[in-house]
Amino acid sequence: MVNPFVGFITNRIGYDTPLFCGFCFTFMSAVMVTLANSYALLMVARGLHGIGSCCTSVAGMGLLADVYPDDYERGKAMGFAMSVMAIGLLGGAPFGSVMYQFTGKEAPFLVIAGFALVDGALQLYTLKPLKFSPRNMPLPPYRALLTDPYILIAAGSLCICNLSYGILEPTLTIRMMEYMCSPRWELGLAFLPSMLTFMIVVNVFGMLAHKIGR
Repeated sequence: MVNPFVGFITNRIGYDTPLFCGFCFTFMSAVMVTLANSYALLMVARGLHGIGSCCTSVAGMGLLADVYPDDYERGKAMGFAMSVMAIGLLGGAPFGSVMYQFTGKEAPFLVIAGFALVDGALQLYTLKPLKFSPRNMPLPPYRALLTDPYILIAAGSLCICNLSYGILEPTLTIRMMEYMCSPRWELGLAFLPSMLTFMIVVNVFGMLAHKIGR
């Protein structure tokens, strides 16, 4: 829901401010989870985390595309960024399960909050999040985007890819607990092979796409 809105905002005020907003929402979400004592509060925290993820991913990828106009360099930059994203997305599962088992529920989110603070400090030092830098590029209407066959193919492929991971995330862990009596630290490790292969392949295909076409 928030992704298209963030894309619109980046065109109006630049990339720096949405990136910094992503840090703020992520930090607030991590702190809220450590303090949460109800399902409703956890839902709010997850909602804030989703908004922070939108701000970071949309503005971050847009910034990379803007900084690297050359197609080959852009492919390499996107591949590297996606591999680091894989570390966070898929590596978070084994990291969180091990810490949850041996240090408690709050510890992994306190670590995330600490990382977010470092990220926010680096953004303040490197970027200009408090100063708007409008780009004023003409935006195509959403109707044109939704009828573009290339966008539909890319969006559909991304949907199927993330749907498979979304199905595995809640079902695999429950099945491991019910049928394999797995301890908590093993639940996240089941996603480790996915992270490793993703990191390798996403860099290879960035360069391969430039050579043979996407």
